[in-house]
Amino acid sequence: MSFNLIENAIQFRIARPTNQLAAIKIFYIEGLGFKEIGSFTEHEGYSGIMLGFPNSQYHLEFTTHKDGEQLPPPTKENLLVLYFDTVEKYTKANERLLQMGINQVEPINPYWIDKSQTYEDPDKWRIVLFNGVYTHK
Repeated sequence: MSFNLIENAIQFRIARPTNQLAAIKIFYIEGLGFKEIGSFTEHEGYSGIMLGFPNSQYHLEFTTHKDGEQLPPPTKENLLVLYFDTVEKYTKANERLLQMGINQVEPINPYWIDKSQTYEDPDKWRIVLFNGVYTHK
């Protein structure tokens, strides 16, 4: 019998570097409502934050090196999609980002038009706020 790694993993983290850790922290915590669930400073030149939701088994990690580094730009298809189960929650989330002066950007993929709004974080990675929930068939 083969071992299915993904069915046996109990947590996952998506990590990426940034040269704008303070701005990223503001965007994801104050703008999107993530919680800081961990952090580290000057670990062999690296500092970082872990953002997620309490008691969840997944989170985002953003790291930065004290010397900075040349980072490749994200494509317009690098997306973090957040789904909202009510129109009220979806509307409130969009209003929050707009109040912070974060403007919507046009999605490159027409699938997202008329059912979501797309924004960019300080590093130009795209965040999609989706009006509805994903269901797989």
